[in-house]
Amino acid sequence: MKTTMKSIKYLFAMFFAFNLGLLTAFLVIYDNEEDRNTSANIINRQMNYHDKECYNKIDIELIVYGEVQ
Repeated sequence: MKTTMKSIKYLFAMFFAFNLGLLTAFLVIYDNEEDRNTSANIINRQMNYHDKECYNKIDIELIVYGEVQ
């Protein structure tokens, strides 16, 4: 009986610690403003890039994304 109660307390403590770690990780990721806006900024940068005769579509994709999409 004591071993069962001890195992239940141990499992509860591990469950609590695991969920606390998940909550902390999600909050850190959610509050990271840079990651939230990075993809929107990249897309807007390509859409707002001025059309010049010296750049074609592939050149702009290389400048903005670093690779051809």
